[in-house]
Amino acid sequence: MKDGISAFVEDVARCAESCGEDRRGAICFVLELSEQYSYIRLRDLVRPIRFLKQINSAPPRQVGTYGFRSELVDDDNPARHYMAFVFVGFWLPYLLGVPVLWAWEFLGFLRYRFTWSQRDVRLGYVGLKHGRAVRRRGPNVLAPLIAKDLGDSMD
Repeated sequence: MKDGISAFVEDVARCAESCGEDRRGAICFVLELSEQYSYIRLRDLVRPIRFLKQINSAPPRQVGTYGFRSELVDDDNPARHYMAFVFVGFWLPYLLGVPVLWAWEFLGFLRYRFTWSQRDVRLGYVGLKHGRAVRRRGPNVLAPLIAKDLGDSMD
């Protein structure tokens, strides 16, 4: 079984193919990948405590760090943070997504005892931009963007 960025790119491409290229397909695509890789389940928003616990826990799919650019990795599951901000970038205009990213990182700074992660910020910015690209051009753009922007060029 593959892991790392190769498995992530393959799964994203497979999901894009199964969801379709229209607006409804793009929504299906973002919701499916966000749930699988970031544990964002919108149906659980009616249970805020459960929702917050989920997004802070290990998601159903994890691919590890192999093949990811090291300057974007600060833990053993970079796909989780990345997909969370693809989700934000898909739903919010970039200028609204940026404050969400910074607020999330600031809360993490407090939660993790004043440890700041510039790598997470960088990865979040990439996720925001990729989410906007999916919104504008459809699901098929994401797998190539992941390979290009998140992949280690030495891999």
